[in-house]
Amino acid sequence: MKLFSPDSAHWYQRDGVPLHTVPSLKGEPRPTTLRDARKLGLLPSVTNILGVIAKPELTAWLQEQAVMAALTLPRNPGESEDDFAKRVVADSQTTRDSAADFGTAFHAGAERIAHTLEVDRADLLSSWLNRYRDWYQANALVLRWTEKVLVHPEWGYAGTADLLIEHPVHGLTLVDLKTMKIKPGEKAKPYKSWCYQLAAYRRALGEPVRCMNLIVNSVEPSAPIEHVWTEDEMETGWRAFVAAHAVFAHAGFAGDEFDQAVEEAELMAVRQ
Repeated sequence: MKLFSPDSAHWYQRDGVPLHTVPSLKGEPRPTTLRDARKLGLLPSVTNILGVIAKPELTAWLQEQAVMAALTLPRNPGESEDDFAKRVVADSQTTRDSAADFGTAFHAGAERIAHTLEVDRADLLSSWLNRYRDWYQANALVLRWTEKVLVHPEWGYAGTADLLIEHPVHGLTLVDLKTMKIKPGEKAKPYKSWCYQLAAYRRALGEPVRCMNLIVNSVEPSAPIEHVWTEDEMETGWRAFVAAHAVFAHAGFAGDEFDQAVEEAELMAVRQ
């Protein structure tokens, strides 16, 4: 009985064009698989590579969701154990999927603001997006770009970064938006993996920028929270990404082109 399937990964062509789906035998789009990526010589995303790092807090939370679903989901008359187990898994993933949907919708609204400063009043997230627009107008003195694919050909990875702006305090700043649930009375706690992700983006960008996570509370509309990573944290973040990069390659997640890129990048790192 197969209950869990790995989430679809993001892949890029070497020129930075996203190839997250490919045509199926029926001509319909389907998620790009590891086999496709190897065949086409695609680059893994930064999040693909960081996926090899264990996330104990997330794992514990997912387990809690599964246990609660098993305890609270009523059994259907005559339902087999296999069918019930599959419904438990589907029910436990509802909260996770809702959080992902919120994040996707917010990013789309934020991109629109960067281009037009407009918020659709009919958008279910308009209250959150209005708060974000307030932040954007006060802090994005100049927009360099938004939603740009960054490629590091030597290290063999790519990823889509959210914003590069001129910030009134921090100067040229690479901003990555994060949505998370912040309970009343609690403070936002950025994950270290966010720093690793920004460190990889900054290396691919190749410019001396400050790096910031802008945290949006998905529980209730409020002003976004800036978290600027120190240079020491960014250097540590890059070393962590390099370690994850090596594990990703040597564990067999990538093809020959990626392995060659790893060897070349490791030599470059030694020379530096």
